[in-house]
Amino acid sequence: MSDQHSCGHYIDSHAHLQDPAYDDNREEVLEKVRRELLSFAWVGYDIESSQKALQLRHPQEPVAVGVHPHNATGSLDVLKQYENMYQQASAVGEIGLDTVRSETALEDQLVWFRRQVEIALYFGKPIVIHEREAFPYVMEVLNKYGSIPVPVVLHCFSHGPNEALEALKKDFFISFAGNITYPKADPLRSALKMVPLDHLLLETDSPYLPPQVIRGKRNDPTYVKEVYKKAVEVTDMPMDELCQVICRNFAHVFGISLTFS
Repeated sequence: MSDQHSCGHYIDSHAHLQDPAYDDNREEVLEKVRRELLSFAWVGYDIESSQKALQLRHPQEPVAVGVHPHNATGSLDVLKQYENMYQQASAVGEIGLDTVRSETALEDQLVWFRRQVEIALYFGKPIVIHEREAFPYVMEVLNKYGSIPVPVVLHCFSHGPNEALEALKKDFFISFAGNITYPKADPLRSALKMVPLDHLLLETDSPYLPPQVIRGKRNDPTYVKEVYKKAVEVTDMPMDELCQVICRNFAHVFGISLTFS
């Protein structure tokens, strides 16, 4: 009988192990993550973090490069420095809109977001979206591109079933993080329950959004196991089946080949 609580091929679809939060023990963390997970995605948020991710990654660890809405200031000419990185990377991200914590005006965020979507389409790269209390604005932007021919991931989804359904109508992938383990996250868990398996991803957003068991502490990709456990509880799916689903979706989105038993 399959173990309902563990599997041998966990995937973290969104992490920032290049972040300064890991400067004191990055090698130790990476060794643990690579031992316990099959793969994870490195996600940039500015030039430095994008470059560092490309430098630190191992084969079969996809990298997304881009400018986060918090950093979407100044001239778009900065994106010219990304040209070589776009060709090396597996995806463009994380990019998007944030109306909560960003000091960048929404108008500026929109300019950067649209431009980076166009870059992703030009290079044929998947798009990793950051969206915080900006869902209608994000969807309005993306709807203007019609049927988007590359995978689009709504990272760290934070809404209920209605927003999930709207995203799914566009064929977007929805990625859930450690906040599905929080006691007051019932609408989020309801959204998780309705997402078709072939559009589902799981992540940590490390070093942020630690699951309930380590809430308030630095997160790392090994804690994606807590996200999987909650997803198993919500969906009533065997753990080994869920792991295989996430592995297939991850490989499809980022265009890599992964083998697992």
